[in-house]
Amino acid sequence: MPNRIPLDPKLPKTFDSTPNDKRSKAQLDAWWDRPYGITLGDGRIEVRCLNGGAWDRSTHLGVADNYDAACALAEAKQAGWLKFRGRPTLCLDSDQVLVIRAAQRPDEAPRQLATFHSSQAASEYVSANYPEEQSKS
Repeated sequence: MPNRIPLDPKLPKTFDSTPNDKRSKAQLDAWWDRPYGITLGDGRIEVRCLNGGAWDRSTHLGVADNYDAACALAEAKQAGWLKFRGRPTLCLDSDQVLVIRAAQRPDEAPRQLATFHSSQAASEYVSANYPEEQSKS
C-alpha cells in the first residue's frame, strides 16, 4: 500500500508564488519532497509536491480519480523525480571535468563526487559507480 498523503492541507499563504531559494528552513523542512493532494471541484485529486521541479511553486505530479490512486500516483511520481534529481552529471570546469550531484534542496549545495581530466574518464567513472543511471540515458 502506498504512503498516505495529506489531503487539502493548510499551506502557507504564498506557497505557490515563492521562489524555492527564498523559503524558510522551517517551510522546507515541513514541505520539501512531501507530496500532498488538493481536492478538485469534480472530486478528483490533484497531486502536488514542493520538490524543485519548479523554481517558484510546488510541482504538479498529476491528477487521480480517488484518494488511493492519488497516494499511488504521489509515490510513483516522486520516486521517479528523486531518482532523476539524484543522478550524477558531468560539469566542465576550465581544464577538468567534475562529476556532481545537484543540490537536493534549495538550502544545500551541489555535491562534487569526483574530478577528471577528460570527459571519457568521467563517463567511465559514472558507468562503473552509477550503472543504473547510465543504462537509462
